[in-house]
Amino acid sequence: MKDQYPTGKADLMTAFMIRAQELTVHGGTWAMINLPSWMSLKSFEDLRHDLIENQRIVSMVHLGRGVFGSDFGSVAFVIDNVSAKSSRGVYRRLFEKHVDVRSVSTIEALFSDSSYNRYEVLQEDFAAIPGSPIVYWLSEKMRGAFATGRPLSDVANLRQGLATADNNRFLRLWWEVSDNRTALTCTSREEAASSGARWFPYNKGGEFRKWYGNHEYVLNWEHDGAEIVDFKPRSVIRNPGTYFSPSVSWSKISSGAPAFRAYPAGFIYDVAGTSMFTTTDRERAGLLSFVNSQVALEQLAAVAPTLNYEVGQVAGLPVADAAVDNGVVRAAIAVDEAKEDWDDFETSWEFARNPLVSLFERG
Repeated sequence: MKDQYPTGKADLMTAFMIRAQELTVHGGTWAMINLPSWMSLKSFEDLRHDLIENQRIVSMVHLGRGVFGSDFGSVAFVIDNVSAKSSRGVYRRLFEKHVDVRSVSTIEALFSDSSYNRYEVLQEDFAAIPGSPIVYWLSEKMRGAFATGRPLSDVANLRQGLATADNNRFLRLWWEVSDNRTALTCTSREEAASSGARWFPYNKGGEFRKWYGNHEYVLNWEHDGAEIVDFKPRSVIRNPGTYFSPSVSWSKISSGAPAFRAYPAGFIYDVAGTSMFTTTDRERAGLLSFVNSQVALEQLAAVAPTLNYEVGQVAGLPVADAAVDNGVVRAAIAVDEAKEDWDDFETSWEFARNPLVSLFERG
């Protein structure tokens, strides 16, 4: 597979796609029904590049789940064995959400309506999107944004964090350890080392929560992480120069859409609490507003079709400077409100008073 079908080696079905192309005369046509994973997953990126560059997608019907007995969905397509990047293909999407399960009779009814989820897309537009996913359902303006906007990586430093290799050993919930051995507001590794503390805030990702929150864990980073350093090579200490810096972070693995949050100075971050860093508070607030916007979420859904949101996928989002500038004030307000909500519960280390008690006393 690696030798004969290098761009399709990740799956037997994609090897058959390459073989079909090889068996088709130049200018001829080949067609297939298979799973849609090749349209977006990173492991098939080279296959998509080659297809966009050297083939022409004439038409495609995205059938969704349930048809042909596949729970992963299926896709039928017709391809000409000729290079035609500037041509337009016709695409039909016979479902609204990926979780929709369709029967054959439903598919027939939807297909008979020629206007239902019909798209005509310029093939070269796919090449402008990082990874060249076949995201035909994006609007023309949305696809164009990838070509005109700056990658988010140009305006922020995106990084993966620490992997302890033994969270039971090195992590605790903040209320499980002594306040006297905990430092919550250090702004650098040097300050943390000189504090004499053992436990420091740890960004571990966590549940879906926008703007602020999920401040629950502390990490044993005593003596600049000496115990974790001694645990190498099992532990992996990535990008320690960014530890304790304020950031915008998100959970790498989600059960749905991602949620981006502001983290103040003082945190070390996990491999699952991937983070981005900027030079100013204003830039950080503007980027937080952008990545939590509906536009960014739709763009991210195109480049990250699974529920894993990797650093590289977020780094490739196209950013418009005006959108970032306009969102600074709104993001600051949203963060303040989310922080107030988080601090209303005893699981916050800044909890001071139950709001119901205050409400009762005012009444």
